[in-house]
Amino acid sequence: MKKIISFIVFTLFSSLSFAQLFQESLEPAVNQSVVYVGSYDWGACIEKIVINTGHDIQNDKIKSENFTVERILYPKGTSIGMQKGELTVTDAFLSDSKGNKTEENSSYITILTDVYPDAENSSPFVSMLLGDRFYNYYGYKITNKALSISITNLKGFVNKDAAKFNISKFEYIFPATAEEKADPKYEEKTLTLPYASFIPETKKKIPLILWFHGMGESGTNAYQVLFGTKSSAFATETIQKYFKDGVAVLAPQCPTGWLETTEESSFGIRYWAPVDKDAPINTITKPLSNFLGNFFTIDDSHKTEKTPFAAVSYYTEPVKTLLFRFLAEHPEIDRDRIYVGGCSAGGYMTMNMFLECTEIFAAAFPVCEYYLDSKITDSQISKIAEKPIWFTYALNDETVNPQKTAVPTIKRLKEAGAKNLHVSEFRNVVDLSGKILLKRDAGKDDSEYGLPYEYDGHSSWIYVFNDRCRDGDLSLFDWLSKQKL
Repeated sequence: MKKIISFIVFTLFSSLSFAQLFQESLEPAVNQSVVYVGSYDWGACIEKIVINTGHDIQNDKIKSENFTVERILYPKGTSIGMQKGELTVTDAFLSDSKGNKTEENSSYITILTDVYPDAENSSPFVSMLLGDRFYNYYGYKITNKALSISITNLKGFVNKDAAKFNISKFEYIFPATAEEKADPKYEEKTLTLPYASFIPETKKKIPLILWFHGMGESGTNAYQVLFGTKSSAFATETIQKYFKDGVAVLAPQCPTGWLETTEESSFGIRYWAPVDKDAPINTITKPLSNFLGNFFTIDDSHKTEKTPFAAVSYYTEPVKTLLFRFLAEHPEIDRDRIYVGGCSAGGYMTMNMFLECTEIFAAAFPVCEYYLDSKITDSQISKIAEKPIWFTYALNDETVNPQKTAVPTIKRLKEAGAKNLHVSEFRNVVDLSGKILLKRDAGKDDSEYGLPYEYDGHSSWIYVFNDRCRDGDLSLFDWLSKQKL
């Protein structure tokens, strides 16, 4: 029965294909909608939808409770979709074409939707496991029976920060041995890596940040990389201000997971990097184990100089090749100022690249990194101890136990004489804006009144993208901007 269900799901979703683009600004034509998506600490969240009814409507006719916003999953080449939940409407009003409120009669209506970490159906991305590999795409049906409104034609998405990035793809061809090429059955092995990139407008030499996303952003839609952990913030003034002429960003997307390694079983199936199986929350390990089976945990003490089992990412060479091609295409990037960073599984990839290609990078900043300390040899520690590195993590991280990753690695680096080592350690991860509360409906007599929303302890990247990482008076990005080979 399971095989039949899997076949049906694949047959249905393998046909889905829509181009999802984020623009700086859009105006809906008649009977069209434009969806505004915000980049928040918890990810992408739809903030408002502007529709064009095609005829003027009076202000007193607008009642938010009369509007319904359904999320529709559309197959390729058809207008027939599957209803996949509703967004919560919080307000509605007449507006201009950009969503600015007006008191005059207008054909444009702006609908506000719930903005909160737990808001239902608020993400514009498909959330099912590996769903985006089959090009799933959400559209929206906006209805108001009282005003005879029914709009399903989506013009596009708006997010000013995401629109600053270029979305592209890189095709990597794996090198073949002479023996493989001589085999008449040999088929060339290729890999497609989507990526997002940002280049500041300047004629000066600028540094580059190579950023690796977490497991939740794996797939084939690079916009997920920008929204999943709010890494679109790299292009904002909050971070750009630390770099005299700005900093470029290259953020590749992994189709499976950075933890996939070069080691293969006798069946030709690649192993995944060993992880902390004792972690009580399986945010990363559960989807991987469902897809690939059991993880392999072999006792590889760092006291031996033998390369630890399943420690090198399958994506090391493809990413390195993408990086070098990107540098060739952008001579304005200073090759002496290339920095590497990433969170969670991307933190693993950060450590992987820093260990495997140490000479390329001027500095590294792993965040809640997933690289088990037991997989790092003493000689590797000695090598990276000579390089600038900044660790960020939260003590209550139950997805990646810092006591098995960053903490012992930091200890060993200190013992190896690391001179440019910094750490941002947090007790937990909470909202920093003052707007997202733990209990929104709490009254003044409630003990939780006014308390900030608390995120999972694994989400320490929130402190990075809100520029809250400090080591004494030194800030992460101020420090990063000063590092050079």
